[in-house]
Amino acid sequence: MREVKLLPRYRIQYCKRGPASYISHLDLVRTLDRAFRRAALPIAYSEGFNPHPRFSFAAPLPVGVEGLAEVLDVEMQEPIAHQELAERLNAALPPGLAVLEVSDVQDNTPAPMAELDEAGYIVHLDEHDLPGPLPDGAARDFLSEEHIEVTRKGKDGREKIRDIRPGIVKLDVLSQVSGLTMQMKLKSGSAMNVRPEDVVEAFFHHAGMAVDKADLQIIRTGLF
Repeated sequence: MREVKLLPRYRIQYCKRGPASYISHLDLVRTLDRAFRRAALPIAYSEGFNPHPRFSFAAPLPVGVEGLAEVLDVEMQEPIAHQELAERLNAALPPGLAVLEVSDVQDNTPAPMAELDEAGYIVHLDEHDLPGPLPDGAARDFLSEEHIEVTRKGKDGREKIRDIRPGIVKLDVLSQVSGLTMQMKLKSGSAMNVRPEDVVEAFFHHAGMAVDKADLQIIRTGLF
C-alpha cells in the first residue's frame, strides 16, 4: 500500500485592502499562486492533468469588500520558518495584499471553511447616502424582532423569503457623525451565512426607510 505523506500545513492571516479588494476570488487564487512562485516558496500542488496550489480559504470575500484578517491554509513541500514565509511572500504580493501572521496547522485540524462560524463587519454609509435620521433605539428595536425576513434569489432564479434573525449575533450603531457607521457580527459558514448588506437593508426597512446596497462601504474585520 502506498504511504501517504503528510505535508507541512500553515495558516496565513492576511489583509485584502484598497485596490486589492476589487480582485475576484478566482483572480486572488491566481495572484497568490504567482506570488508564491515569484518568492520561490515550496508550495504543494494537487496531482493530475491540471495541478492547483493546495490552498484552503475560510470564506471568499465579495468583490469590493475589504478584509482585515482573512484566513488561508496552505500546504508546503517542506517546512519553512514562519517569519521567512511571511517576509518572502510579502515581498512578492501586489499592493493591498499583505501577510499579517503565520502559524502551524495540526494534521487533524479541519479546513478553515469547516471551522468558520461567525464573521465581523464594519459598515459605513456616507451622510449624503442616508435616507434620513434614525429613530432613537433603532438598533435595539430591530434586534427585538423575533423574525427578520429578506427576499433572495436562489440558484434556480426564484425568489425565496429567508429569516436572517438567527444569524444576526450582534449589531451596534457606532457613530452617526458624517454618515452612519455600524458594527455587526453575523453567522458565516456552511451552516448559515448572513450577508451584511441584507442586514443593513432590513435594518433601514424596519425603520421605515430604504437604502441602496451599492452605497454601502463594507469591511470584514475578522473570521471566527
